[in-house]
Order: sequence, then structure tokens, then C-alpha cells
Amino acid sequence: MRRIFSISVVALLALGLLAFAGAGGQQKGGGSDRSQTIEQQGSRDQDRMRTRDETRDRATLRDEEIYGHELMSKQELNQYRKELQTMNSAKKREQFQAQHEEKMRARALQQNKDIVPPGQGPIYRGDMMTVQERNEYREQLRRIESEQERAEFLARHREEMNKRVESVEKETEEAE
Repeated sequence: MRRIFSISVVALLALGLLAFAGAGGQQKGGGSDRSQTIEQQGSRDQDRMRTRDETRDRATLRDEEIYGHELMSKQELNQYRKELQTMNSAKKREQFQAQHEEKMRARALQQNKDIVPPGQGPIYRGDMMTVQERNEYREQLRRIESEQERAEFLARHREEMNKRVESVEKETEEAE
């Protein structure tokens, strides 16, 4: 008996909540407009918070998160953060970053040094490649978007490096 009573009470409460929610949306025709306005305001608030967080993130970028950081002085790193922080549109940031990356690639080539983009590790048989080849490899890998293309690229690279190793081993055997 108690169980039936408690189920009935829960059912009545649920029906009451549904009726209340339905009536709320019908008040003077403005209920649904009001909920839309609240949703829009929430969306604008989220956009504002996201922009604020992105600005804060740009200001607090760690050195390792900046492309070519190993080729930059502390002053250059701080200047990069400051400039990036002042840009208020994604398009301006993308242009700035593209120019920065081109500048860092040129600097790396001039200094004969590797650039390791954030998130990339060592290259399979990188010791068999020139600095320029390693940097070109990293750029190509960075621009690949699909996992299938990435897997194909890595397989081709592995095959090419294995061929290089074999040819060096043959040359060494012949020289001995």
C-alpha cells in the first residue's frame, strides 16, 4: 500500500511540474520569447568568456607552445605574446602567426637548426636527414589534417629512411 502511495505521489509531482512548465511558456505570449532571449544572452556571455580566456591564454603561452621558441630570445618571446594578445580577431592572429612561422623557418635555415613544432617529437631516422629535410618533414606533417594521410605520409617516410640506411650499409661494406 505504501509503495502504491509513493508512486502516486511521484507521478502527481511529475505531472504538476509538466503542467507548470507548459503554463510558463504560454504567459501572455512572451514566455517563449523570454526563454529565447535568455538563451541568446547565455550564448553572448559564453562568447565573451571564451574571448577573455583566449586573450588570457595568449598572454600566458609557455615558451614551448610558441613556434620556433628555441630560436628566439626571451625578449622576442615576450614581444610575441604581447603582440598576439593585442589582436582582437582570429584572422589577424592567423596572419601574424603565419608571418612569424615564416620568419622562424628562414631563421632556422640561416642558422642550420631544427624547428620542432609544439606536439611533435623525434623523427624516425632523423639522423639520416639534413636539417633542411627535417624541417620540411615537420612542416609537411604539421599541415596534414586526416589520420589516413598522416599514416600514409609516415609509412612513405619510414620506407625512404630504411632505403637510405640500406644504401649506407652497402657503401660501408663495399668500402671495407
